[in-house]
Amino acid sequence: MKRLFDSRPVHAQIVVTRECNLACGYCHEFTNGAPMVPFDVLARRIDALGELGAFTMDLLGGEPLLHPDIVRLAARIKATRGGTNFATIITNAFKLTPELVDGFNAAGLDCMQVSVDGIDPAPGLPKSLRSVLPKLEILAARAAFQVKIQTVLTEESWRSYAQFRELLAPFDFEFGFSLLHDGAGRIAIRGAHFAELLRQHELFPGMAFFRRHAAEILVGDFHRPWKCLGGFKYLYVNAEGRVQYCSQVAGGAPAVETLTLADLRAADVHKPCEAGCAIGCVRTVSHAMANPLRSLSTSVEILADFMRPRTPAPVPLSRTRR
Repeated sequence: MKRLFDSRPVHAQIVVTRECNLACGYCHEFTNGAPMVPFDVLARRIDALGELGAFTMDLLGGEPLLHPDIVRLAARIKATRGGTNFATIITNAFKLTPELVDGFNAAGLDCMQVSVDGIDPAPGLPKSLRSVLPKLEILAARAAFQVKIQTVLTEESWRSYAQFRELLAPFDFEFGFSLLHDGAGRIAIRGAHFAELLRQHELFPGMAFFRRHAAEILVGDFHRPWKCLGGFKYLYVNAEGRVQYCSQVAGGAPAVETLTLADLRAADVHKPCEAGCAIGCVRTVSHAMANPLRSLSTSVEILADFMRPRTPAPVPLSRTRR
C-alpha cells in the first residue's frame, strides 16, 4: 500500500547473464558467449534495489541457471529485507538438478517460472514439454517454492495448449502466458482465437481488467489508455547494471547503484511505446498500481498460494506416457 503513494519501486528484474543454452526464434534477450556477471557485482545491485524499496525481484537471463552462484543470489535477495522480499527465477529449466532445487529451498526461493512453449520441440521452439518433463518431475517432487509454467503465445503454441494443460494436470503448478512481441516490445501476433484462449484459461486470475486489455491488443484494439510505470515502479536491470524501462526499451538507463528517487519520479511519464505493448511484467505492475482495489483479489490469491503446502505429483508422467 505504501508503494501506491511513495516514489519507490515495487518490482525489479535483474539480468545475471546474457548467455543462454537455447536459441528460441522469438527471443531478443540472449547473446551467445556472453559472460556471467560476477556475484559481488550482482550482490551490490540487489542491495541497491533493496535500499530503493523494491521487494519483488526476479533473476533472469539469458539463462540464469548457467550462473554458478545462482543459489547464492536467490539467498541474497531474501536477506536484503530480512526475508520479506519475494524472489523469483525465470528459467527454461534444462540445467535444473535435484541439488539446485534443494539449494533454492534452503535459500528461501519463492517462485520458479519455467518457460515451456509446447508439447513437442519445433523449429525455433526448443522449450517443449517432452524435453523438460524430467525437470518438472524433479520440481514436483522436491520444490518447496511455487512453480509457474509460462508459455509464450505464438501461432504454434496456441493450437495444442488445451492438450498441453491436460498433460500437466497431475502437477501442482500455476500457469501463465506471455504475449509474443517484436524487438521493440510491441505485440507480434493478432487474432480473436488468441484472445479467446486467454479468456478460457483465465490469464492473470483476479486481474480480469488486465486480461480484457490483453485481449483487446490481441485483436489490434489499442484504444484503452494506460500509463507505463517502467523505470519507476518496475525496474529492469540489464547485464551492464543499467536500469531500463523494460527488456526491450532502454529509456534513460541510469546505473542502478546511483539511481535516486528523483530518477524514478522522472520516469513516471507516458511512453511512446505504450500502444501495443506486450511486455507482461511492466504492464502487470502498471495496471495493478493504477487499479489497486480491482487487483486486491490477486494479492490475496498470491498470499494464499504462497502459504499453502505443496503436494508432489502422484506418478511421474515420463514413466506413464511413453
